Amino acid sequence: MKKKLALMIASILSVSVLAGCGGSSSSSSYDKMTDEPAAAAAEAAYDYADEGAWDYESAPVEAKSTAAGAENSAPSDSEILSNSNRKLIRNVNMTVETREFDSLVANVMDRIESLGGYAESTDISGNSYNSYGNTRNAFIVARIPANKLSAFVDQLENETNITSKNESAEDVTLQYADVEAHKESLKIEQQRLNQLLEQADNLENIIELENRLTEVRYEIESYESRLRTMNNQVEYSTVNLSINEVKEYTPEPVEELSFGERIARGFTESCADAWEAIQDFTVGFVSFLPMLIVILIILGVIFLIVFGIVKGIIAIVKATSKKKTAKAPKVPQAQILDAPPKKPEDNGNKQ
Repeated sequence: MKKKLALMIASILSVSVLAGCGGSSSSSSYDKMTDEPAAAAAEAAYDYADEGAWDYESAPVEAKSTAAGAENSAPSDSEILSNSNRKLIRNVNMTVETREFDSLVANVMDRIESLGGYAESTDISGNSYNSYGNTRNAFIVARIPANKLSAFVDQLENETNITSKNESAEDVTLQYADVEAHKESLKIEQQRLNQLLEQADNLENIIELENRLTEVRYEIESYESRLRTMNNQVEYSTVNLSINEVKEYTPEPVEELSFGERIARGFTESCADAWEAIQDFTVGFVSFLPMLIVILIILGVIFLIVFGIVKGIIAIVKATSKKKTAKAPKVPQAQILDAPPKKPEDNGNKQ
């Protein structure tokens, strides 16, 4: 029974520590607050539980005062932000244009590796610009060490034409300190539960202690996972880079042009478009020429076959006509001359 009550003591002290440490900043600040006061409070509570039933109102003074001191000693948010290194998660979104798509993509990948970062994902789509005017696009999610982010971004600005760019920084100092404080509190509770488990002499108490230990271990692993994720996001900034292949860079905004300048620019652009259309037509025609020759050859063969068939049919028809003419009876020419003229037929119409 005493061991069961001791378990309740440890849980109560754990809750009080968690409530008082929500605003602690880092492991160093939290260690000063929890390692000695909270451990001493738990130790005093455990000793008192061995002697009799636990009642907070009748608990040893050192246990209550120590727990209260632990709660009152928790640093404020301003102290956390001023006494510890800020933990900032930086993100950069960039859209750039380039005329040298292949070389730029290769340079970006090499630079990511040389700076100690890594490419989280890479997606390249589209065809070469020379293939009927289609362009290629690449989207790269790069993780760059936070202290080298500026160098990476500056190099991109020098090699490309930036069409859009935005940066953001999220301060997770307080969240990090809160998660770390919860984890340390659970570790203290885990240590006390292990001590109670070693001295437990009742099956029911052992089962309760082991169940609580399982819960504590799971919660500790969950907090450690969150800390690792935040550490990775803080140490490695994220760059979402979109690369577009173009023939001409997007011009920067300029002042309003005069009427003559607008005419001159429009004429120049029209000439450039016309020349590009001629080039595209020439390239397309030359590319299609072998296929055109094959089609003409096939059409020629079909024409010769049809022409031969028609010619044969005509020859057969002529031969048949000659045979019919040769078989018809011949009337002598003198008989034709001596024959009396035919009278006009009487249709019964009198004149």
